[in-house]
Amino acid sequence: MKSLSYHEIVERIITINHAWKLAREEFGPKNAITMSLREQKSSWQASLLREFPEQVYLHLDEENSTPEDRLFSVRFKTPIQLDTGIRSDAEHLPERIAKKLFWENELVNLIK
Repeated sequence: MKSLSYHEIVERIITINHAWKLAREEFGPKNAITMSLREQKSSWQASLLREFPEQVYLHLDEENSTPEDRLFSVRFKTPIQLDTGIRSDAEHLPERIAKKLFWENELVNLIK
């Protein structure tokens, strides 16, 4: 099976994120489809961070976080050009999900 490129993974994350938001609005946050899309997006974000550590990192997004739900932005060290425009991030990853996807020391090393 062919590995996906950096840009292909980013495009997949963005597409799944849009689908997840639509499903959440249409079916609610606890719907199986909604939850599956959220998990898929997070899994692709983890893959991006692990496969391309020299190009991406996690940044605590204090502007969009709440005390109950801290959010990381999956950021690019250098903005990239996609068909939809220039991007500097690959969407948000909630801290509670990041803690399930990464070992504690791995997570510490990803946060900048």
